[in-house]
Amino acid sequence: MGDPQRNVVDLVVDGVPCRVPFSGQTIRLCHDLLAKWTSRQRELGRRMVIFLAAPPGAGKSTLASLLAKLSCEDESCEPLVALPLDGFHYHADVIAARSVCVEGRQVPMREVKGTLETFDHARFAEKCRKLCSGTAVLWPRYDRNIHDVVDDAIAVPATARLVLVEGNWLLSNETPWDETRSLADLSYLLVADPDLLHRRLVARKSRGGLSPEAAEEWYRKCDGMNVHRVLAHSSADNMLVEDMEGDVWPSGGKIVGSGADAISRG
Repeated sequence: MGDPQRNVVDLVVDGVPCRVPFSGQTIRLCHDLLAKWTSRQRELGRRMVIFLAAPPGAGKSTLASLLAKLSCEDESCEPLVALPLDGFHYHADVIAARSVCVEGRQVPMREVKGTLETFDHARFAEKCRKLCSGTAVLWPRYDRNIHDVVDDAIAVPATARLVLVEGNWLLSNETPWDETRSLADLSYLLVADPDLLHRRLVARKSRGGLSPEAAEEWYRKCDGMNVHRVLAHSSADNMLVEDMEGDVWPSGGKIVGSGADAISRG
């Protein structure tokens, strides 16, 4: 059972101000993670980079925003900078003009926007290596108002010592993403029940203006494929599990993607 009491927190998620309710369990987990990461960063004596991956709809961007906010409110923690992978989507003009091969099918990019092939991995690798070097970095973000990438939108100062990058494909073992996952000092995979993700993703598209039928069709053609692909091809040294009430829990042991859609809490 989830905590009946919820703490409403003011956040900015994907550039949008929002008020989000969190359980005491999720907030306790965040404080535990921040304490662990702060200790580890101080042992290393350099910038530490953490990758947080998750399938669509699992709430990784919201969790990353919560972690960043809590880190700034706790003087014992190193301030956390949260960065999105979504800024490495190809620009809208490229997506409108190109097609890609996804699981053996040649399809227009615009029909599968958000899948692994619609991200500019080479650009991500370049920026991420610079990030890991400890220097100042200008990071792109995806603007959901204009539905396009804004280059150099987030300034990461050289003084930033704890950085979390969040995105669907960060921990994929598919080429070429398998080449950059090792750049992270720590890796986390956040998972949730696929049926829960299905409901959330369809509801998200409906809120965006699609009819219920069109929202289901988009899930069938794109979002649903990405959910199963992330779960099947991602691995991490640490796993976090979101239950049906929205509470996030740790799960021990190294998690390796194997097409497993059955999620259990360890």
